Amino acid sequence: MNWIVAAMVMLGAAAPAPQGGPPTAADGREFESALARILLNAATPRRGEPREVIITERAVAGFLRFQAADSLPPGLADPELRMEAGGRLTVTATVDLDAVREQQSPGPLNPLRFLSGSVPVTAIGIVQSSRRTLTIRIESARVGALQVPATLVAELVQVYTRSDRYPDGIDVSEPIPLPSGIDAVRVESRRTVVVQ
Repeated sequence: MNWIVAAMVMLGAAAPAPQGGPPTAADGREFESALARILLNAATPRRGEPREVIITERAVAGFLRFQAADSLPPGLADPELRMEAGGRLTVTATVDLDAVREQQSPGPLNPLRFLSGSVPVTAIGIVQSSRRTLTIRIESARVGALQVPATLVAELVQVYTRSDRYPDGIDVSEPIPLPSGIDAVRVESRRTVVVQ
């Protein structure tokens, strides 16, 4: 389940209350169905045109609110995402900075040592893919009301994506190899398209 949460952090997280009311468990099952199609496509040789699987903001929101709510990393709550044309993502979550600090190596230059408590963290960035890699360029970041360097958000992503597969977490400042069977990922308005 950790790699699913890591993928959601990379793709965004969850959507704000989309049109048509708040997301439902059925929306979360739509995400699970899309994930199953992605895994099936990855295991099945492609014949002909590339296959595309659409993952909507609403499906991701429903999945994180219902199916994966208990799997969110400690200290991360209420993730929200806006997917926009041109690969733009706006991600907001409440982050317990004390919990993050406990998972990091302490150091005098660590900017998180000056902040504490649970605060909203917002990052705006551009997600692009080519040659089976994903690049994320963080354009701006805020912790509470403070504008902070994008490197701070990159550090938070690294902390929250640590797993057996990624013991040091995912470094969003470097190109990220896409999983086997995925050729590209396109972030569009209110949806992400996975090309296989």
